[in-house]
Amino acid sequence: MVRKVRVATVSMAQEFRKARKRKDNLNYLAKKVKEISLFKPDIIALPEVFPLAGLMEEEEILGPGKELFLDLAKRYRVHLVGSLFEEREGNLYNTGLVANREGEIIGYYDKMHPFRKEIEKGVIPGKKDQLPIETEFGKIGIQICFDANWPESWQKQVANGAELIIFPSAFPGGRILESIALLNQVYIVSAVWSLNSGIIDNTGRWLVKTDRFAWSVWSTVDLDRTVFHWDFQEEKIKEIGRKYGNKIKVESFGLEHLFALEPNSSEISIPKVIREYGLITYREYIKQATVAQNNVK
Repeated sequence: MVRKVRVATVSMAQEFRKARKRKDNLNYLAKKVKEISLFKPDIIALPEVFPLAGLMEEEEILGPGKELFLDLAKRYRVHLVGSLFEEREGNLYNTGLVANREGEIIGYYDKMHPFRKEIEKGVIPGKKDQLPIETEFGKIGIQICFDANWPESWQKQVANGAELIIFPSAFPGGRILESIALLNQVYIVSAVWSLNSGIIDNTGRWLVKTDRFAWSVWSTVDLDRTVFHWDFQEEKIKEIGRKYGNKIKVESFGLEHLFALEPNSSEISIPKVIREYGLITYREYIKQATVAQNNVK
């Protein structure tokens, strides 16, 4: 399975754009996806309810958008992720859709925590037991906008195998996303209405951000990058350095007492190195501590 994934994200650039109709947003996104396709991304993230960004009060909540979404995925041979309002079985949801390179829906996620105005428009919360979506790269999760205020939803996605979570949103999220990425050791790709879309690595650091000159950005992320706690593992890292040299990148985060391992060579598999040296990941270390605490009588 390919572990390096080229990820792109789009902002709606509301600070500069003055969309008046749904078609303005759809035309803009069609143009941006075409531009980004030149960099051969594997995944492109679009913002929350992208047909209606900035138009919630002016346009009908249901309408065109899904057809274009699927067409763009197929035309540019890319996985596309974004959210729109969708009616199913008589219920209205804010739904994050994942399309594959053939323009087929391979999974979806219904926003679990719609905000008050959405509820007033008839949107209902998604089910609590929603799982990540399987792709050719592994499992990806989706969390939408207001969901950022319920970190347990993100934890469940990661616990069920999500290594990258797409965040279509109206608001940027900022340090909330940084903390979620770090504490869950998960990559987050935010696609928002303002000039604040970007990609956060699994130690909570922004790799790229959109700005007033670049309304879309991309980066290659390595899903083999793994985060560890330094406790009782310093000597093992020295041994790894002596054997593998610059084939493995070791990055330390002293204030957090963490380090990350990332392969610098196609010959290296971090899971194999973990088994070889008996390393304990940060996630496993916290799990072991939790079990020990719960066993105290």
